Amino acid sequence: MTACIDPDDAPLPLGQNVVATIPERCRRCYTCVRECPAKAIRVENGQATVLQERCIACGNCVRVCAQQAKRIVDCVPRVERMLADRETPTFACLAPSFPAAFHPTRPGKLVAAIRALGFAEVWEVALGAELVGRAYSRLAERSAASATQLISSACPALVSFVQKHMPSLLGTLAPIVSPMIATARAIRKRRGAGVRVVFIGPCIAKKNEFRDPLVNGEVDAVLTFEELRRMLFRAGIVPEHMTETFFDSPRCDLGRSFPLSGGLLKTAGLRADILENDIVVTEGKDRVLGALEAVANGSSDARLFDILFCEGCINGPLMPQGLSPFMRKEVVAAFVTELGRRTTQREVVEAIAEFDDLDLSRTFQSQVVVLPQPSEVQIAAALRRMKKGTPEDRLDCGACGYPTCREKAIAVCQGLAEPEMCLPYLVDELQAVIHQLRVSHDELASAQQRLVHSEKLASMGQLSAGVAHEINNPLGVVLLYSHILAKQLPEGDPRRSDIDVIVREATRCRNIVRGLLDFARQSRVQKTPTDTAQLFQEVAGILQPRLEGRPVRFVMEVEPGLPVMLVDATQIKQMLVNLLENGLDAIQGAGELRLCARCIQDGRTLEIKVTDSGCGIPAENLPKLFTPFFTTKEAGKGTGLGLAIAYGVVKMHCGDITADSEVGRGTTFRITLPIEQPVTEAVAAP
Repeated sequence: MTACIDPDDAPLPLGQNVVATIPERCRRCYTCVRECPAKAIRVENGQATVLQERCIACGNCVRVCAQQAKRIVDCVPRVERMLADRETPTFACLAPSFPAAFHPTRPGKLVAAIRALGFAEVWEVALGAELVGRAYSRLAERSAASATQLISSACPALVSFVQKHMPSLLGTLAPIVSPMIATARAIRKRRGAGVRVVFIGPCIAKKNEFRDPLVNGEVDAVLTFEELRRMLFRAGIVPEHMTETFFDSPRCDLGRSFPLSGGLLKTAGLRADILENDIVVTEGKDRVLGALEAVANGSSDARLFDILFCEGCINGPLMPQGLSPFMRKEVVAAFVTELGRRTTQREVVEAIAEFDDLDLSRTFQSQVVVLPQPSEVQIAAALRRMKKGTPEDRLDCGACGYPTCREKAIAVCQGLAEPEMCLPYLVDELQAVIHQLRVSHDELASAQQRLVHSEKLASMGQLSAGVAHEINNPLGVVLLYSHILAKQLPEGDPRRSDIDVIVREATRCRNIVRGLLDFARQSRVQKTPTDTAQLFQEVAGILQPRLEGRPVRFVMEVEPGLPVMLVDATQIKQMLVNLLENGLDAIQGAGELRLCARCIQDGRTLEIKVTDSGCGIPAENLPKLFTPFFTTKEAGKGTGLGLAIAYGVVKMHCGDITADSEVGRGTTFRITLPIEQPVTEAVAAP
């Protein structure tokens, strides 16, 4: 069921939208944008807004909206106020498509139900169709004689489209009112100008037409079949329980076929031969637009265009969907045939003779709203915003509601569309966001891992400091007395070898304790201005004695002009020496050891790489490299604290250290340190 808008007071304000969007239901499918022939939908913040100044109330957006996010102006409260006023009679005009809308209810029962609502009389709009048909018959003869083209004006959506979007065709529109207006004028001719007239039908555009300033005041309100059902339900009136009565309007015949395809020609007595091109009958948004374009550019020789935006009024946007279009046609055709058997053409002519002098003319005026045409530069800029900068990017998929990316870009420039309406654009943006989230997730996971590792190192550092201090003193005593005993024993005494073992193992314990103290001491950083280039030279000098006599080539590549940095030079030097010695130990036989340093990230970071061509580290050991006491060296040749100390030194300098290794090819340690330069105090001039 389509939602409705309740107008406040009569008459309805001309500026009020006939069709509007329910924001909370709109789901950015852009189906209404695709289906709107007038491009009367503006998308703002993802919500489709109907532009009244461009809308022709054809109802396509209402028909195609799966979310039921479109609502139409509701005339029920206005009609109820009219019926409550008994001093002024209110007449109902029932569109000729009603048999299909209320099938299988008998027409006479529906007429009785409408009358029970409080309507003074119920008239068939088919009467107005009969009058309009005769007017078209006369106009077609004059048009043929003058070789001019005519476009039927019975469809209010078509009339609105020409007035708002193709004003060059205003002179081609048939200057004849619609059957609704013709019926209203007939009622007022018979019953007086002071009566009220309510039209009931399946058309949304009728709610627009009765407010048209050029025919304003002819009809007082327009109800849809859905709104009529609602009124009957609220009043407790069941049409099937009513006793059949008939219309109060004069007899009519072929006018009842008006809602069918070609109904206008049938009513007017005009014949359209498929082998002749003088009359064109076409329906539906796309075909109508093509026909109007043909008239505008003069590519068609037809003299009469019978055009409806709907595929016949029996397929109006608010026609109940219980029956298929074919069944609706059969129901209406059966109703026309049934009543046609009871009425002669002579009776029809006599019945409507009182309206022979009824004025059925009308005029039209341009209501065009010209949108600003963007320049090629603006269009190109909009395409770039949509990530459609190259022809290969312009898929013209139509997902946004516009047939081409260029038309979408023009709409963006005109304020009718947003770049985000593009489905490929949204997919690209989503993929970029997913990539950013993945990178962020990896960074958070890495940071969490480093944090856990740092906390573990801090805890172990505190423990190590306590243990080292407790062991160091007795260990010193052991070494001292061992040396004393060794000096007291004469040469050749077999006990000297035992004393040498004690000294050697105690010395190894002392080195382990020293490592523990160094590991614990890394939490204290004393930064001083340091010449980084000189620091690397000192590291190379410390390493040089260990390189002597080994077939290992040492290469140092230090970028010229490295800045002076605030670092703890002692700890950085210790870290690099540990890494280089580990690399040297990993090389069996000939190989290469490399120390490289350079500035990256526009001089904001110092990158240091220590690379060896040694045996490499198995992949399963890489995550444990910086764990204290983890080592792959033989027992007695390593404490497992060197890399843990290096890790702690780097972290205390707010840097990062990673290892990349491949078994049999070597290992590279990459250290990055933020370049923190000392502040130079300005010296005041004397």
